[in-house]
Amino acid sequence: MLSTEWLLTYIALGLTTIINIVVPISGSAVVTPLLTLLTDPYRAIGIASFFFFLGSIVRIYMFRSDIQWDEIRTLFFPSVIAALLGALTVVAIPKQILLLIILLFSIYFLLKKLNIILRRTSPSRLLNHFVGLLSGFLQGTGLAGSDLRNQYLYAQNLSLPKVHGTTAFIGAANFFIATLVRLFGHQLSLPDIVQLLYLFPIIVLATWVGKHMLYKLSPKTSNHIVIFVMSMVVLSLSYKIFFG
Repeated sequence: MLSTEWLLTYIALGLTTIINIVVPISGSAVVTPLLTLLTDPYRAIGIASFFFFLGSIVRIYMFRSDIQWDEIRTLFFPSVIAALLGALTVVAIPKQILLLIILLFSIYFLLKKLNIILRRTSPSRLLNHFVGLLSGFLQGTGLAGSDLRNQYLYAQNLSLPKVHGTTAFIGAANFFIATLVRLFGHQLSLPDIVQLLYLFPIIVLATWVGKHMLYKLSPKTSNHIVIFVMSMVVLSLSYKIFFG
């Protein structure tokens, strides 16, 4: 029988799958904090890693014609190596510190979404050379790394579908490596993997819905949706850390 925790997890992951297709925001900026509200932060990161791997597989198929292979060749190997290092590193971070890091990242991306923190119009020289390394390491730790990679791809004048296809290919490899590390490191269990496999049809449906909604929602509506979700996550996570 499906537990209440897993039922809430399925609902949260299904909704955020649609949001992350429609609104160009890093999945880890919403999904990982949401899961942290439902379970232990280490397990939340493990569940998120495998969820992102499954989601990336679906996106690779649905946006396969938009994948930019030149960018893959530039970013892939540094990103995968760094993801392995990040996945091995996160176990050394104390639980409360990890929660605080997730909260700070959530606040950062909310402020950036509200334009309180200005976005770069083009990547810095450092980001040009190390975007694969930096994004891979952050994704390996379970924090928001695709945002860095996506900003780089946007700066190459790629459309949103091309960014989805390209970043999904790299992200799939990063999250597969991170999932294996967390599985063998007992941050994630085989029952967790099985429960998430049951979610796969929902991921496929949510991605299909998100793809078809992509150009139908106005930018104003999209912004309102993501700002509301991110604000609720920040408030709830703050309560859990300081009063829970």
